[in-house]
Amino acid sequence: MTPVVLSGRLVTFDDHATVVDDGALYIDDAGRIEQVSERRAPPPAGYDKARVIATRGTVYPGLIDLHNHLAYNMRGLWIAPQDEPYATRNEWPDAPTYKPEIRDPALALGQVAGKAVVKWVELKALVGGVTAVQGSAKLDRPYEGWLVRNVELETFGTGVKTINQSVRTLAAPEFEQVKQRMAQGNAFLYHLSEGTSERLLQEYRDLLEHDCLAPQLLGIHSTALRPADFNEWGRHGGSVVWSPFSNLWLYAATTDVVAADRAGLRICLGADWSPSGSKHVLGELKVADLHNREALGGHFSDEALSRMATSNSADAIGWAEHAGRLLEGRAADVLVIAATDGDPYRALIDATEPDIRLVMVAGKPLYGVRSLMPDAAERITVHGRRRAVELVDPQQGDKDLCFAEVLERLRDAQRDPAGARHRGSKRGERPVRLELDMPWDEEAVTRAPVDLTKVRIPPIDPLWHDRSFFDAVDAAKIHGGRLSGLRAYYERTG
Repeated sequence: MTPVVLSGRLVTFDDHATVVDDGALYIDDAGRIEQVSERRAPPPAGYDKARVIATRGTVYPGLIDLHNHLAYNMRGLWIAPQDEPYATRNEWPDAPTYKPEIRDPALALGQVAGKAVVKWVELKALVGGVTAVQGSAKLDRPYEGWLVRNVELETFGTGVKTINQSVRTLAAPEFEQVKQRMAQGNAFLYHLSEGTSERLLQEYRDLLEHDCLAPQLLGIHSTALRPADFNEWGRHGGSVVWSPFSNLWLYAATTDVVAADRAGLRICLGADWSPSGSKHVLGELKVADLHNREALGGHFSDEALSRMATSNSADAIGWAEHAGRLLEGRAADVLVIAATDGDPYRALIDATEPDIRLVMVAGKPLYGVRSLMPDAAERITVHGRRRAVELVDPQQGDKDLCFAEVLERLRDAQRDPAGARHRGSKRGERPVRLELDMPWDEEAVTRAPVDLTKVRIPPIDPLWHDRSFFDAVDAAKIHGGRLSGLRAYYERTG
């Protein structure tokens, strides 16, 4: 890889919140940051033939999404068939429309067009500046074609896996292994006490009783916890992964992140999934900002909110030396937005998909405006804007579908799932099969062939927050108007 120099306003997210107004980011041939400096400062050796990209924007570390379920992200928002909030995560999967509208279409697409699904949902993340996702799609075989970093599998070249997770409530014999892994330094992401029922507190008490409260613990949701619980947890250290959109969409309430913050717990963000969440964590940042303003009295500063999708997330999963900041030695996972002045943290919160100028993973430009990616093989249109994308890499066998092929296979599967599977077999390809990862999606169901003649696959969810997204927000009743203010963030850019 040819070394690269990015010029622009650099937002480092270091401990001093350093912002370099006219800066240069030097990226070496291994895709790591070698120098962060003023643009006029002497460059490091070896950059006399580097590719120089004048971003004309503000440069951030790529966003990290610590809570998602990518296998379901082909559909848009699901409006629950009731107006009253649910109390636990075990209730809404029993709704009469859940299986036909969410589970069965996801199963069908995963079996018929698995590779195309992976490409689409990862591209949706890239379009929002995301460079690493927890909850990447489970696949039936080793797969090398990831566009963004897979949090659970990423080792940064060491070959040592350091992150574990569970969407299922732990059984008694499992706590000891979890405790031992955290004692070894491994992060553990755990879906914890999701909902508002007091019964859910037992999940937290089980962690406490088994001595599993630790700095390496990340509690996804934690919505049922009370200030006293957070105070107790805070004495041990740890992190909360906040998904306010999904919480408000399903339960009309969200995590008491102010109590968690005051208890000394680290707050991170996750978009959850498209049926009840934002399209990506850049969208979730706006939900956090809206809730912060309307319900929390502005407790969190713009910088604090922005760190929830960058440095906080990196620190929480043990990636402080790898990602989440623009610092020497870190991976060059980079997001560039169009803003060049004003408060850089407010600019990130306010940015929408049209504002994204460039996204890089390990120093490789994967998505952005065409002027910054002149050599990109593909040209696409996102929200009416012309963009460039790199989905194909001849050196990686699973990166062999261009955007047009991805879109055609998804449309084919939506129109005629059974026929699409037959046509895939005729191409002689080894299929990539997605497996669902919700706690109630048992392997006996998710690995069994689905009756493709009875499945209705909904329209492909757009890559950006479009009118249908906000129409669904307006139509849904459970959130009680708590999400209605989101539309205003996106009307600024049309």
